[in-house]
Amino acid sequence: MSQFNFNMMDAAGYGFYRVWAERSYLLKLAMFPFLIKLGSTIAVFVLGLESDILRQGLVLLPGVIAEGWVLSQFLRTLLKNERWPTALPQNIDEGLLDRLLLRARGIIAATIAYTLIGLISSFVRYIIFGFMFGNFESPGQQVTDMLESGMEQAVTAEGEKATIHPLLALPMLGLLGVLFWAYRLAWVYIAFSVLMPVRDYLRAVGGLMASAKMMILFFCTMTPVMFIVILLSRVIFNAFGGGDDGSDDIARFIMIFVSVIAEMGIALVTTTAFVFAMKDFLPKTTDLLKDVPKAGQKK
Repeated sequence: MSQFNFNMMDAAGYGFYRVWAERSYLLKLAMFPFLIKLGSTIAVFVLGLESDILRQGLVLLPGVIAEGWVLSQFLRTLLKNERWPTALPQNIDEGLLDRLLLRARGIIAATIAYTLIGLISSFVRYIIFGFMFGNFESPGQQVTDMLESGMEQAVTAEGEKATIHPLLALPMLGLLGVLFWAYRLAWVYIAFSVLMPVRDYLRAVGGLMASAKMMILFFCTMTPVMFIVILLSRVIFNAFGGGDDGSDDIARFIMIFVSVIAEMGIALVTTTAFVFAMKDFLPKTTDLLKDVPKAGQKK
């Protein structure tokens, strides 16, 4: 029977609350990984890979690994009250050594899982866009064409309008159905951080309804951050864009910087919200993951 029962607003609220409450710790934890992710993102634009999904995924791989490490460390903080860096005593007994090994295994497992999920996500986007536009050579370029000239004006490399071929509609629907079912696996790195077996995780989250709940919770936590980023982008491009003195490049760099902060922030908030939603079945230390404090209540 599914144990994935939670209040949507409580979970989303806890995600924002806990990340804000841990901002000093997270700033220290994420500083170097953030620079790695920023460098990877800048490399995508420098190499001109904005429309090449597969190569873009490979260039962004170091940033994905770094982000996965940050999330893994924070998951151990949320679920086991373990903080980075770990202060070690001079004399390490067998009990402490076992706990350190379990911690290391959880962090490595979660980081690898998060990285693989990122790579699979890039490949899936490539396949979906290839089906949509009938051109697996450069599906991302078709998206760029649509954004620049509109759906009706976008054309494929062969000069035809970008439409889904009738024979590809059924496989496309089947693929979307599989992705909907598999969406719960996008968060399996949370279970891996505390070495929870995949079978136990899938049994706990339940059937197809779990994917729907997860999608709704993701949008509840992601949307406020994206709304702020959109507002900032308009302010930045109004302030710096449109000039012939290189101000467009300044605006683009600022937006890359802001977008990387937003991506890492969304990853932290959504992960924290999902941990709260899964608190009834995830292995955790007692007295952790309390509800969001009410107004005037002490932490």
